[in-house]
Amino acid sequence: MKASSDSASKNPTQRDALTQDNRRAFVSIAVRALVILCGEIVNVFAYRSLIVPSKLLSGGVVGTSLLLNQLFALPIGAMTILLNIPIFILGYRYLGRRFIILSAVGVGSFSILMDNISLPSLTHDLLLVAVFGGVITGLADGIILSTGGSTGGFDILGLIVSRRFGFSAGQVFLVFNAVIIALAAIFNNLELAMYTLIMLFVSTRTIDAVMRRAPRPVALIISGKHDEIATRILKEMGRGVTYMQGGGAYTSAEFRVLLCVITRYELVDLRRIVHEVDEDAFTIVLDASDIIGHFEPRSPLQTLFR
Repeated sequence: MKASSDSASKNPTQRDALTQDNRRAFVSIAVRALVILCGEIVNVFAYRSLIVPSKLLSGGVVGTSLLLNQLFALPIGAMTILLNIPIFILGYRYLGRRFIILSAVGVGSFSILMDNISLPSLTHDLLLVAVFGGVITGLADGIILSTGGSTGGFDILGLIVSRRFGFSAGQVFLVFNAVIIALAAIFNNLELAMYTLIMLFVSTRTIDAVMRRAPRPVALIISGKHDEIATRILKEMGRGVTYMQGGGAYTSAEFRVLLCVITRYELVDLRRIVHEVDEDAFTIVLDASDIIGHFEPRSPLQTLFR
């Protein structure tokens, strides 16, 4: 009886915690879905005002839909949804429900908007279309991918093949898109296929730029005056310092290693402090591609007015 009463007394708390977790998960998915929708609106603008009027193609399922539209006048949005259905079934099995839900929001909104919105052409210069079409679609796709979703189609196939057979997703995308461009060159126009390649290159580079975060310098400082250096970093720079235990392989001497994450412009102050405290200190500066956790990216003005 006591065990059952204890269990019953915990149930309301557990239910409240579960409800809060479900609410957070729903809000998170809703916010991400809204961001994806905004990204797809930008995508549709690029396709309707630049890419489609110039008869360029694209990569993936959208590129296939554009080719079918040019050859057989089939609706781009409807074909995008139809071609994605079997891919989404596979993706649900191998990649998880949340990823597929977010991807479905993107594909669905893109397809509906593509078939129901008409925009005037901005330019007929193919080079301008290739460059700015790549920049705009790359910006939109980078935002979508950074939310944890995808643009569907070959993105999902690439991830599945990558996980199942060990190929990199980039290699898979390259092969799939190469097939689309080859078909465009055969059935459509070689020159347009070449401009499409330019656009895909620009788009890929833009996606990389959107998703790549600026590296943060990580300083590893070895000095016998580690306490004094740490104190000055804390006081003058306002940055946290972590002690790590180290030891010399040759001397067998034990010492402390200071670890400090800073911004690029704070590197000058760090060098000054270390040099003033210990000219013989050994400092290694590495670039961290990402920082997970609390890190305050200050501006130079904040440092001046500390």
